[in-house]
Amino acid sequence: MARIQALQRKTVSAERGPRRAAPSLGEIAYASIKERILALDLRPGQFVNEAALCAHLGLGRMPVHQAVHRLMAEGLLDIIPRKGIIIGRGSLDEVLDLLEARGAVEPNIAALAAGRATPEQVRAMKRLLEQSGKVIDQRVRGQFMAFDRAFHHAVAEAAGNRILVDAQRPLHERSILIWHLRIWQADGLALTQREHQAVLDAIAARDARGARAAMQAHLELLRKRILDGSDAHEIPKARAPGRLG
Repeated sequence: MARIQALQRKTVSAERGPRRAAPSLGEIAYASIKERILALDLRPGQFVNEAALCAHLGLGRMPVHQAVHRLMAEGLLDIIPRKGIIIGRGSLDEVLDLLEARGAVEPNIAALAAGRATPEQVRAMKRLLEQSGKVIDQRVRGQFMAFDRAFHHAVAEAAGNRILVDAQRPLHERSILIWHLRIWQADGLALTQREHQAVLDAIAARDARGARAAMQAHLELLRKRILDGSDAHEIPKARAPGRLG
């Protein structure tokens, strides 16, 4: 319940301009469940049911039901008849498709950012990389994941095109699958950090061609690391339905 109240306060306090109505119970349920999926509190392959979600969130069946169907449309979970809800596990093919989709969008976003980023935006990206550089240990991969998403979002914001920001967001939300794959080599986060730095260096230098190439290289190298590790590892198996842990 405390998390629900925090989400509601966050949503209201983040509003700008004319006063707007507080989020509905359906919106609160959607944001809370989605947050748990993206934070890996609800793990890929885990079975849950609406009753367990209702009890955990302290909400009624209808807002949770609406949230579940909305998240299913986004590909973050599936509804299995007579069994319950399974958090999206995806597959290697889906991960590669996601990277292909990102490769069609993000290099051009980086190129636009090189031409449009403000000095403050560049400084903000530098601060993000300074922070992510402190958590390149695989034991705190979840912390690095948060900085990774923040960096890519900051690049998109710097591109100055809201349509591209909105187009990139669901790709990164679904890319949570990448972080849960057991394919990360010991130096995988350090390599990602280095690739992010190359993107930022090009943006800071106003080098659109270099920024595009650096982002393309980052995604291609990430794809290679996943393929290299995929033969020996797999996404964890689904857990049986039960209470939320």
